[in-house]
Amino acid sequence: MTELHTNDIHLNVLSQRRTTSTDTDTVSTIEEENYPDGGWKAYSVLCGSFLGLVVNMGLINSIGAIQAYVSTHQLAGVAASSVAWIFSIYLALAYAIGIFIGPIFDRHGALELLVIATILLFAGLMGTASSTKISHFILSFICIGIGNGVGLTPLVAVINHWFFKRRGNSTGIATSGGSVGGLVFPLMLRHMYSTSGFVWAIRTLAFVCLGCMVSAVILARERLTREPDPPADSESKWKTFSNKIGLFSLSKLKNRTYALMITGVFCTELSLVLILTYFATYAMAQGVSESTSYLLLTVWNATGILGRWIPALASDYYGKFNVNIVMIFGLDLCVFMLWLPFGSSLKVLYAFAAVGGYFSGSILTMVPSCLAQISPVSEFGERYGILNAVLSLGNLVGLPIGAAIIGNGSVHNYTVFVGVVGVLLVTGTFFWILSRASIVGARLNVKV
Repeated sequence: MTELHTNDIHLNVLSQRRTTSTDTDTVSTIEEENYPDGGWKAYSVLCGSFLGLVVNMGLINSIGAIQAYVSTHQLAGVAASSVAWIFSIYLALAYAIGIFIGPIFDRHGALELLVIATILLFAGLMGTASSTKISHFILSFICIGIGNGVGLTPLVAVINHWFFKRRGNSTGIATSGGSVGGLVFPLMLRHMYSTSGFVWAIRTLAFVCLGCMVSAVILARERLTREPDPPADSESKWKTFSNKIGLFSLSKLKNRTYALMITGVFCTELSLVLILTYFATYAMAQGVSESTSYLLLTVWNATGILGRWIPALASDYYGKFNVNIVMIFGLDLCVFMLWLPFGSSLKVLYAFAAVGGYFSGSILTMVPSCLAQISPVSEFGERYGILNAVLSLGNLVGLPIGAAIIGNGSVHNYTVFVGVVGVLLVTGTFFWILSRASIVGARLNVKV
């Protein structure tokens, strides 16, 4: 086990050896794979992934700017808990679809999936622009959510086909597109709401997203595909069919490290979604203007760019699990030392947005890298899809529960809401630590 101290490759092989016997797909070890780790093709894929994630993750990071506007304008007379269902259904679909998309990507590649995602995202945003009733918004965001779900997994997974030694850094660069989108989209919407109105603000957003996604369709390509397993004589027709088209297998959850990691990701990403969705309305409840609340989200996403890239670069040297746990713990401290006790101060809200945005960056960035470290490359899409499907359950019920806690929007209710977010983060940190411990035990001086 001494090789764990010096080389990520040995850690990956060790994790494959610990995989349960239910993982029957025959794959080469990481050491046998010839990763380009650079070159024109690899960097063009990285560029395509970045542009696609500007849209797919950028929309998720910008959801608060849309939610805050429609809840005070088109849907001003609708209960907050009802409005929350629009965005909880959207987020649930954005993650849940991945459970089907992951294995399809593993076997058939990215092109068709990205074309479908592009069409659905554009159509959904154009529908949102014309929406005036809650039913209109629900249908439009269902379309956007499915488009997000179809596109997210291939855009993240293609990176692992082209990079190994630089996987952390390349994943950080690609997923920083989400912070760029989360930075640009709220600023654009904030400006256009007042100058051009909601309809043309969202239509402009739709065309920007269309351009980015078309570029992703052209550039983002897989390098490896997984062949379906030859059916055994005793296999049922359903198993043979599902293997052929690439349906998911929940047997992957029997891997202890993977299951613990999913639990940690579930708690931390749910807390992040709650923050991104309700941070703007929290600020408004404290007396901050609507335009300033959008600016706070912009600060959060601006520092999140550094929070995605710097830890990802460091993770190639210090270990992906190590860096991610430190970053999540930093966000824990931000919530309990800044937001919870001093959230009524605008200066503190700016400080929390800046520092918290930085520490939150790794929550989305490091997950694919950590998952790739414990997964065979030919199974990454499937495992990432299952992980996102589990997250979708939290998103489906999490936002309505958050809205129920906030209730009438009183300062006291928002304080309770912040406390719940903090508890979720601490719980997620605990399970991330357990996931790391399942690989190397309690040792701290190990690159993992």
